[in-house]
Amino acid sequence: MAVSPRAALGFVVPLAAAVALCVLALAYVAPGVDLAAMSRGVVGPATWPKAMLLCAAAAAAMLALLKVLELFGLRSPREAAGDGDEYHEARSIGVIALLIAYGIAIPLAGIAWATPVFLAGWLLLGGLRGPLLIGLTSILGSVGVLYFFVKLSLMPLDRGKGVFEQASVALYRLLGIY
Repeated sequence: MAVSPRAALGFVVPLAAAVALCVLALAYVAPGVDLAAMSRGVVGPATWPKAMLLCAAAAAAMLALLKVLELFGLRSPREAAGDGDEYHEARSIGVIALLIAYGIAIPLAGIAWATPVFLAGWLLLGGLRGPLLIGLTSILGSVGVLYFFVKLSLMPLDRGKGVFEQASVALYRLLGIY
């Protein structure tokens, strides 16, 4: 059975994404940091990012498996929904790139500044176009994340480097987190 390049791309891209996300989760989340010393019990500061990256990797691997099953005729190809909602591989690649960029941006710009940009990008890739909705969701969502993890959970989230670190501390003080 000959496999078209488009069909091969349908399972190679998610499989490559799964591998990349696993490598990020296992090797790049806080390299060189003694995370065990910062833990306050079973759950530590690396638990959330590693869990999310591994869940995203599992989802990408499942998508690759479904595509392989379709190629071998063990699963019928998904029919396009009647309401116009279709799966867009290019959009998925954009989301995976956004996740990887977010993981790389956190140590540089800090959670406080990387998260609103990530959320806005996520909403745009998800199809939302209202600037007020995107702006409010990304800002309020980021403030909620900061309060929950820094103020309530007392987790030392990355503040960034240089000017980003100073801006993060100023924002935390403005919000009453510090």
